[in-house]
Amino acid sequence: MKPALLAVLVSSVAFAAPRPARDTADVGKQGDYSVGLFNPLRIAILDGIELEANPLVFFVAPNVNARFRLLGGPLRLTAEAGLSVPTFGLRLMKGFFFPTWATTKNDIGWMVIPRVGVLLSGTVFEHSVWTARTDAAFRVPLGPNSGTPLNSFVAPLDILLAAPLTGVCARVGGAYDHALGDTFRIRGEANLFITGGQGNLSEAGTNLGALAPLSQLIVTAHLGLDIAVFKQSRITVGVLYANHDTGASQVVTGADGFSDRVRVRSNNILPTLDYIWAGF
Repeated sequence: MKPALLAVLVSSVAFAAPRPARDTADVGKQGDYSVGLFNPLRIAILDGIELEANPLVFFVAPNVNARFRLLGGPLRLTAEAGLSVPTFGLRLMKGFFFPTWATTKNDIGWMVIPRVGVLLSGTVFEHSVWTARTDAAFRVPLGPNSGTPLNSFVAPLDILLAAPLTGVCARVGGAYDHALGDTFRIRGEANLFITGGQGNLSEAGTNLGALAPLSQLIVTAHLGLDIAVFKQSRITVGVLYANHDTGASQVVTGADGFSDRVRVRSNNILPTLDYIWAGF
C-alpha cells in the first residue's frame, strides 16, 4: 500500500482507543460482529456467546464454531466447540491435490470433524493482551474413506487438512498482542501442531516403510501488524514462518571426510494480508 493512501485512510477518522486485540479469550456483547476476507465471520448472539464460520468455504464445507465465556475479569477463560463437514470440498479438489485419483474410484469418504478448544487471556499495559490456547480437531468417519495425508510443501495447507486426512490435529500455542498508540497493533504468535500419521518417506516413488516415518509435528510462528482504518475496520499485514517434515534430505560431509544423506525439516515463509470489518 502506498504511504500517501495509508495516511489518508488512517487520518480519515480520529481514533479514541486502539482496536481490540484479535484471537483472544475475549467474547463480545450481543450484536458485536467481525468479518474479514480470510478471517471468519464472528457474531455474538448473546452476551458472552459467539458463533463463527468461514464464509469462503461454507457452502462446500459447512462449518460452525461456538465460543462460550466461562470466566471474565482480569483473566478471561473461553471454551470453543465446533463442527465441520469437509467431504464435498475435498472431493472438488480431488483432481488437483490428489491428481492420481482423478481417473480412479478412490474417493474422500463422508465425515464430520468435531473441534474443541480453550483460551485463556490476560491484559497488560491497559490495551495489550496475552493469550494461551489449546485445541484439537478429529475425524469421525461416516463411511469408507481412501483419503491419505497431503504431504504438501505448504505447511498451513497440511495443517488445514490434517484432521480430515490424518484423523487428528491438536495445537498448543500462545500469542501477545500489543497496542502501539491508537492506530497500530503488533501481534506475535507461536504454535505447535501435532497431526495424525503423515505416512512414510518415499524416494523415487518407493515407500521406505515404517523405518522412515514423516514427523507429525509442525511448528509455526506469525508476526503481524494491524492498522486501524475508517471507524471500525483494520488492515492486517504480516509474515508466517512454518517448520515441518516434507521428507527432504541433504548431503552432509562429516569430519572424517565421508558424506552421508540426512533428513532435514523444511521451512516456509509466507506473507499474510487481510481486511477486517467489525461492528458494535
